[in-house]
Amino acid sequence: MTSVTQQRGVTRKEYWSWVRDASALATALGYPVQAEMINEGTGIVFGEDQYAAFEAGLWSGDPFEVMIILESLNEGAVSGLPSGAESFAEYGGLCDKLMILHPGKWCPPHYHPRKTESYEVVLGEMDVIYGPQPVDDGSQRLAAGHVPAGTAWPAGLEVPAGREESYEKLTSYVRLKKGDPKFVMHRRHLHAFRCPPDSSVPLVVREISTYSHEPTEAQSDIHRPLAHWSGINDNAFVHPAADDGRLATRFLD
Repeated sequence: MTSVTQQRGVTRKEYWSWVRDASALATALGYPVQAEMINEGTGIVFGEDQYAAFEAGLWSGDPFEVMIILESLNEGAVSGLPSGAESFAEYGGLCDKLMILHPGKWCPPHYHPRKTESYEVVLGEMDVIYGPQPVDDGSQRLAAGHVPAGTAWPAGLEVPAGREESYEKLTSYVRLKKGDPKFVMHRRHLHAFRCPPDSSVPLVVREISTYSHEPTEAQSDIHRPLAHWSGINDNAFVHPAADDGRLATRFLD
């Protein structure tokens, strides 16, 4: 890994260059990017220490937990439900998002108590590591589904420094390429993914999932079909800094 200083924020010039380049790439690939998708939460940095990715440069191939998410649809399945059925509606609905990661960059280890998702590679290749057995978190209201075991990690697979322990239970590996069938990651399965560090292009992956509970500051009320969903967070990150860091962007200027 390249030796870098521990940058603890990002300049607005760096940030907006990253976000606008990603949105232009998404548009060129045919994704329906809308103006409201481009904001201070579009680029996600998973913890204060991960801002060092910008000091090294996003094309360095170094492993850091940073990514872009462009979300075109997030709708809960609540219309027309019979009285009393609302408590089950949080498991339905549909989300459509595009995720972009530069070489070596990771979406960090996490699982979803409610959400099942699928991946379709649009550009580049995608390294996925995951736990083939569902997490027992005490909230097993719905079955977790089956994710086939992959192979062991390939030699030399590098994870972010200081966060190695958060990756230890993700023992299975698969590499996905454009044209492969959609890969399904069921709820309660730990997973993480990256763009290979030697890639000549960013990884662009389209995720289709059930409704995505994201109680962030930027979220509007239209993304909360039921009032009691406002406190639900369906992203359980292994490393605590990953969860805290993704909710805000730290600007240096």
